[in-house]
Amino acid sequence: MFDTSCRVERITFYPLKSGAGVPVETARLEAEGLAGDRRMMVVDETGNCLTARKAPRLMQIRTHMDGDDIILSAPGMSPLVFSRARLDVARNVSIWGDDVVALDAGEEVHQWLARFLDRCCRMVIKGAVTHRPLAIGPGGTVSFADTAPLLLTNSASLAEVNRYLDLEAEMERFRPNLVVSGAPAFDEDGWRHVRIGDVEFEAIGACDRCVMITLDPATGEARSDHEPLAVLGRQRRGEDGKAYFGQFLAPRTLGRLHVGDKVEVLSRKPAITILPGNAQPVTRLPSTAVNGGVAARHGSHERTLRCVAIIDEARDFRTFRFVADHAVDYKPGQFITLLLDIDGEVVRRNYTISSSPSRPHFLSVTVKRVDGGRISNWLHDTLKVGDSIRSLGSNGRFHLGEAGIGGKLLLLSAGSGITPMMAMLRFIADTNLPLDVCFHNSARGVEDVAFLHELLSIKVQMGDRLKLSWNLTGMNAAAEADVLAGRFEGRPGLQTMAGRLDTGMMEAVCPDLAERAVLCCGPDGFRTRAREIYEGWKVRPEFPFLEETFGPDRAATPLPEIGNYKVSFLKAGKSISGSGTVTLLELARKIGVELTSDCEAGICGSCRCKVTSGEWRVAANAADPERSVLSQDEKDEGYVLACSTSPIGDVCVEA
Repeated sequence: MFDTSCRVERITFYPLKSGAGVPVETARLEAEGLAGDRRMMVVDETGNCLTARKAPRLMQIRTHMDGDDIILSAPGMSPLVFSRARLDVARNVSIWGDDVVALDAGEEVHQWLARFLDRCCRMVIKGAVTHRPLAIGPGGTVSFADTAPLLLTNSASLAEVNRYLDLEAEMERFRPNLVVSGAPAFDEDGWRHVRIGDVEFEAIGACDRCVMITLDPATGEARSDHEPLAVLGRQRRGEDGKAYFGQFLAPRTLGRLHVGDKVEVLSRKPAITILPGNAQPVTRLPSTAVNGGVAARHGSHERTLRCVAIIDEARDFRTFRFVADHAVDYKPGQFITLLLDIDGEVVRRNYTISSSPSRPHFLSVTVKRVDGGRISNWLHDTLKVGDSIRSLGSNGRFHLGEAGIGGKLLLLSAGSGITPMMAMLRFIADTNLPLDVCFHNSARGVEDVAFLHELLSIKVQMGDRLKLSWNLTGMNAAAEADVLAGRFEGRPGLQTMAGRLDTGMMEAVCPDLAERAVLCCGPDGFRTRAREIYEGWKVRPEFPFLEETFGPDRAATPLPEIGNYKVSFLKAGKSISGSGTVTLLELARKIGVELTSDCEAGICGSCRCKVTSGEWRVAANAADPERSVLSQDEKDEGYVLACSTSPIGDVCVEA
């Protein structure tokens, strides 16, 4: 026997498949799982199982059982009560390829569901004649659960996954029946037989995860960063390309489970092989959450921003300060997506949040007017105090946490690239992080130097831990640099220079560059030059160089249409020809080639396949154009993600 000092932390059953969970202190165990678990499901007009993958609002439906009465409730809907005892109409339905007979819940339930889900659907309930064989493990039957009678997860395993997430994931996203604590992270991968309380189980396999875990368990809304599926695709991917988290259980004996029951590992097995990961743990910044964590819950949702102030920071450079209808959770340096109604068209544009999460009562973006810039000019000319706009986010991997919060930093920016640096510096000062900061900004002239008075104020607060410097690049740069220097007379730790950034200038403003993590933001040319200086430094830098594009607010140049293609799937012995821009996954489906897929956004890695010859490009739907779910070795060998790869010309795929 293997002592894990492990106990049951939480028990949850889900009366309706994809519906809200019901936490309990104790539950009776049946052969098919916890009593009442996944005994109801919704099917579409063809009788196929409908889950939150296609109907996310299912997650908002709560189910209460009172004897034979079943009560359904959902936001904006009157509760509906119906009796299970009166159901006598059998219906043939299908769940993941299994054809079963179930009881129809009736017309009144059908109408209630159709109104809430806004689609044609019906509810069915497991009856005495409903029989669904268990496809894995020791045999037996299973309810309407996806794969097995129970799903167990480990709180330490989630803590390990959350080490790689900016915004931590809740255990509810994984929809487990049992959550245990006290075992090492992913120890459950190697369990074969376990005893929980007085009940024995066989661990029959690891649970492969899909896009469901990106959905908010309270609302069904998807996280815009596709987490935690994206990080599982990098850190918990099996040899079959699937992302794994949790362990399926099948009962060997029956009984009752209680919160607090001891978990004993009776025997072990070889754990599933997990490929080496390439994600990096995130640095946890000091918490600035307000309202009991409300910010985290609303991190990725659409919200309304009401403009409460407009502040001129420099020439053609203006801060728009907003209050949000619900809290925004973000890291200093991340961006927000504005949804602007311009001339009857909804236009999206990303802007760095220039305020700091350490000042949670408002949120700001700082925008430079750009010649011919549709969005920046609209904001400068049209948006007024009192106006409201919509937004999404926050998002972005360029933030203070990526650089760490111990040691030395160089915050290097040009033009509008100063905005994330201000968010970071404000946070550092407000939370008194133990950092030595060199802050350098490049601007055209004195009138283009933004946030000057605030920077000088933060300098007084931080003292020797902050060095400030500027270089001016306009036609009268030398004279204007003298003007700026005159404003600093008698203030130590401030420098001004004329000309464009070069190695000599960097040696003057930041001689210990090799000892600092660098965060760089600005136009392409500036960032390219800064990276060249960093890479050619006289002493090899010890810390990372992180950069973010911050160019004009023009729309991204659309990818040109792809012409003719012919794709051959070699193992299947099938090919397809055509023209236009399509993905390998779309083409495979058209001709009946089986390719595994889950997220269909290029993040989970389940659809990886090998291109043996031909050209391709990353498709526009790729949420991660860098394809970080693939290792460099896989990329070198020709592996691509079928869901977000478009073929060009003749292409051969090893599938």
